[in-house]
Amino acid sequence: AWPSNTWQILNADYDTQSSFYAVKKACEPLHVQLDLSNYNVAVVNTSNDPQAGLLLAASVYSLDNKLLLHREEKREAVADALTDGFRLELAPLLSSEGIVLVNLELRNSSGEIVSRNFYWLGENNASYRRLNHLPPASVSATAKSTREGTIIHVHIELRNAGTSVSLADKLTLLNAADGSRILPAYYTDNYVSLLPGETRPIEIDYPAKSANGPVQLSLRGWNLTRQVVPVP
Repeated sequence: AWPSNTWQILNADYDTQSSFYAVKKACEPLHVQLDLSNYNVAVVNTSNDPQAGLLLAASVYSLDNKLLLHREEKREAVADALTDGFRLELAPLLSSEGIVLVNLELRNSSGEIVSRNFYWLGENNASYRRLNHLPPASVSATAKSTREGTIIHVHIELRNAGTSVSLADKLTLLNAADGSRILPAYYTDNYVSLLPGETRPIEIDYPAKSANGPVQLSLRGWNLTRQVVPVP
């Protein structure tokens, strides 16, 4: 509710920067998170209903995609409360690896992912320089669009087909004719990170009048070469 914060999340031209998606994720009614002060994994349930039959899972990887640690437990998330999960013993891994990737998933009783969170954690500030030497990622993207009244729905699927993690992949919707951005456009997610073999669906909605003809997507990331994805 801080007015000064609003300008760091939303822009006057309707563009949404990475902070928007970070805040959106943090404010999920049912949310899995890592406490960076002690490496405890917990579930936050800000709804009025308890959530039973949840599976809380954490996987820790090295930068070369080696699984260093995996742990999962069943939990019931109490209504309007934080429910402790378990502690990850990350200190020895940070000491030996320098930097690790932590992937958290929360699944409901049907096995569907209801919350996910992803962290890259370094032993110290200098450790993060290793991210500059990540191998190039190989991410494929497919897209299709449908129209409902005056709104165009774009359905995208990202897939990491390589052997290296792909960090902070960003989609941008463009007019194919001149490469200008289409705004407003509303993305369900962006700046996503994908482990090898992982897929991620993303939806984009935009008013048909915002485009001046055929559209395309620009896809870029921390260690991903920019590519253009057609939107039929």
